[in-house]
Amino acid sequence: MERLPEKTAGQTLTDYAETLTKWYVENTNIQYRKKAGQYFTPVRISEFMVRQYEDFNKEEIRILDPGAGIGIFESSFCEYLKSLDKKIKIVFDLYENDPNIVPILSLNMKACQEDMIRKGFDISYRVFNDDFVLSNVPTLNNQNENHEADQTVYDLVIANPPYYRLRKGSPQLVRIKSIVDGPPNIYPLFMALAAKLLKNGGQMTALTPRSYCSGWYYRKFRNWFLGIVKPYKIHVFESRKEVFKEYGVLQENVILSAKKTLDTPKDVMISVSRGIPNQNEEQNVRHTPYERVVVRKHNDLVIRIPTSMLGELISAYIDKFKNDLNSLGFKVSTGPVVPFRAKDFLSTETSGSSVPLIWMHNIVNGVVRWPLEKENKPTRIRKTRESKSILIPSRNYVLVKRFSTKEGKQRINAGIYLRDTFDSDYIGIENHVNYIYKKEGELTINETYGLAALLNSKLYNIYFQVSNGNTQVNATEINSLPLPSLETIREIGNSVRNLEKEDTILKEHAIMNTLRIDKVISRGLTEAI
Repeated sequence: MERLPEKTAGQTLTDYAETLTKWYVENTNIQYRKKAGQYFTPVRISEFMVRQYEDFNKEEIRILDPGAGIGIFESSFCEYLKSLDKKIKIVFDLYENDPNIVPILSLNMKACQEDMIRKGFDISYRVFNDDFVLSNVPTLNNQNENHEADQTVYDLVIANPPYYRLRKGSPQLVRIKSIVDGPPNIYPLFMALAAKLLKNGGQMTALTPRSYCSGWYYRKFRNWFLGIVKPYKIHVFESRKEVFKEYGVLQENVILSAKKTLDTPKDVMISVSRGIPNQNEEQNVRHTPYERVVVRKHNDLVIRIPTSMLGELISAYIDKFKNDLNSLGFKVSTGPVVPFRAKDFLSTETSGSSVPLIWMHNIVNGVVRWPLEKENKPTRIRKTRESKSILIPSRNYVLVKRFSTKEGKQRINAGIYLRDTFDSDYIGIENHVNYIYKKEGELTINETYGLAALLNSKLYNIYFQVSNGNTQVNATEINSLPLPSLETIREIGNSVRNLEKEDTILKEHAIMNTLRIDKVISRGLTEAI
């Protein structure tokens, strides 16, 4: 403790919290922090998040921070309260289960309390050195008698929960399996319990990945969560790397502000900033009808985040399509070649006993280019009795990258694989590539071109970005995409197959003309290309 920096007379509370955070980061192993899911909130984001709270017309505000870390939210809230000169009693309840951080958090909170008392504020706090999820699980079942925090309900929950994937048998998952499917991340469990601990009319503001907004793993959570709280503000970041860039995290993050209520708001305010929001930065702010943000699809609720009118119109347009891959007779699967498991079969030698191996980097400008040399990426895989189970017959396929690149605007990257251009009876598809095929028979050339053109189009990429914040493009997401009729897909394929691969504009216009898209969307797409 004697090595911890003391607060100096000239430091603000947020400056001091930053100093303590820097000290902790410099004195702990990065792998330790990653395993614990510790990605500390930058001070400017913390300041932005506390400014979302506006309900100061009360004598006392009770605040819960379920993953407090060093206490940057508390420092920011105190500074915000001083700027408003609101002499309201503040009660903080803070959870932090890392015993290495608790002494630092306590020191920071002591500094906050002393500073605020000197300025005439009434502030108290409790620090719980416990696992927030396990400590509060009884609240989900109203088993409240042994709850350490006395079942206090809160006016505000402010959180940047830890971020790491739960193992199948993890105690948190076992205790809350009723609202999650599969082994999801830890952060939605924090969100669920925090929502439960809010007062009626209370507010939650949480900085999290966007992945809970759609997808199978979070289906139960969304339906439960959106029955308890209603989003009224969502902030998104254009850059996936700016928020936690000092930790090297590439993740689409959102700041959700929601209220505990059964009443559905008229609209949701959606704001956008390039990176960390700045008070002086002019942000893109728009109000979107609630039913276009929280959308019911096939007994599921998903959260859409249209950051423009074009995105909102495209979402409504594509949602009208009645088909998907399954109803059209197609199927999507993930490439079965996992390199580290198949390393004995990987090869660079051309021989009659080896076949092409397709990786993500082989999908270029809408086609599959092979061979294409890349370091540590063998171009072939040996065909043997043992390896045949991970090979597929060489047929017409649409291949889709499972990951989008860095800051790339193109989220769905599809490539055409035509069997007649490859002299092979089998091929290998690496595990980071999905492939679309026909359940019965084989994709026709027009179907192959048409599906690939749609998936690569600006139209579908904007739809995907509004509907899905993942950096991954999983088979589940592709399967759920609404699609036009098979005849329309074939017509698109016939229109684009003889166009130059790089002629993106002509392809986009061919799709728009075939789909007979209205002038407003067409004009917006043309400007966006």
